[in-house]
Amino acid sequence: MSKVLEGIKVIEVASMAAGPSASVILADLGAEVIKIEPPSGDPWRYGHMTPGLPPSQIPWTTYIQNRSKKSIALNLKDPKAQEVLLKLAATADVFLTNSPHKVQKALHHTFDDIKAVNPKIVFASINGFGLEGPDKDAPGFDMTAWYARTGIMEELRPKDGSPVPLPVGTGDMNTATALFSAVMTGLFHRERSGEGSEVSTSLMNNGLWANGSLMQAALVGAPPMKKFSRTEWPNPVTGGVFKTRDDRYVIIVELNPNNVDNLRDAFGADHLKGDERFATPQLRGKNHQALFDEMQKIIGNHDLAEVAERLRNFHVNFSVVQTTAECTQDEHMIANGCFPEVEGADGVRTIDSPIQVRGNGIEKVKPQNPPGIGEHTMSELKALGYSEDEIKAMAEGHAVGLPR
Repeated sequence: MSKVLEGIKVIEVASMAAGPSASVILADLGAEVIKIEPPSGDPWRYGHMTPGLPPSQIPWTTYIQNRSKKSIALNLKDPKAQEVLLKLAATADVFLTNSPHKVQKALHHTFDDIKAVNPKIVFASINGFGLEGPDKDAPGFDMTAWYARTGIMEELRPKDGSPVPLPVGTGDMNTATALFSAVMTGLFHRERSGEGSEVSTSLMNNGLWANGSLMQAALVGAPPMKKFSRTEWPNPVTGGVFKTRDDRYVIIVELNPNNVDNLRDAFGADHLKGDERFATPQLRGKNHQALFDEMQKIIGNHDLAEVAERLRNFHVNFSVVQTTAECTQDEHMIANGCFPEVEGADGVRTIDSPIQVRGNGIEKVKPQNPPGIGEHTMSELKALGYSEDEIKAMAEGHAVGLPR
């Protein structure tokens, strides 16, 4: 069995979520990913101890961002560490970073720096707000650059309500997939031309893309989408959200007008059969509030389990509004391999990356335990030609970090 990206070497100078998540996808497909982090470690290794995030004795933030990688600890403020980084870059296919451009310049790992030692490198970068414009050097987080700046936060603000927080890392993970695609485009270009390239994406660009439908409407001068409360949604059979007796929710999305009878029959609502108010899509639109009230009255008389069973049996297109914890036990998600076990992690599961490749003899890498900080400093620097004494001397001078 082979891995799609077997033989591809990636040097990652990135922290937190979006950049490291992109290189996880590369690692899942067989690339060798070497994470460069400070001797204290990538700050996101300690995300499980951040106030407001789900507390745990298990450092869960490192499993999705750092699994299946190697770790070299370098203090990139030290010229000796910068020299090590350039030697590593000279051996790589991809150099991936989310360092701000000013930091790249100060610590000597800009595209020009890396290209000087490796002309065929695919240099992949990610930042908050893009490479041009007045905010190009502004610090960017998914909550700001992806969510608030791009209209998504306002679009999700409920009618007469305040903006809602973004689930942790949502914009980062979305953007990571785009950066992975950019890297693959760069590798494809090199395969065809023999030349390296600089590829990039930003949280802002990906937020705009995620909000693309309503953004395109705005670009042609259409008015903003009207806000509705749950109980006044104008098309109850397409996007209507209904509350069950046990305070759970389902969303119904029937685009085919001929399937409306399935909804009625699922609950034995025979009294609606001859109701002229709901006879056509146009009349249902005109009388949407009455239709919503009728549907809510019926669904509200049953617990979620019964509602789901009836809708499923009558082939209604719907979904339960699941909790995140429920997803981890979802039989269908498990059948699709969405939560593979991490090898060597005592039964800890992680989230499979979203890119699937099927072909004769192809397989993805089984998730490996995240490396310790600097776990591979000694072995990888020795492979570059440094002696053990030289590496220990650099460690004593705080240029590199060895496992603690």
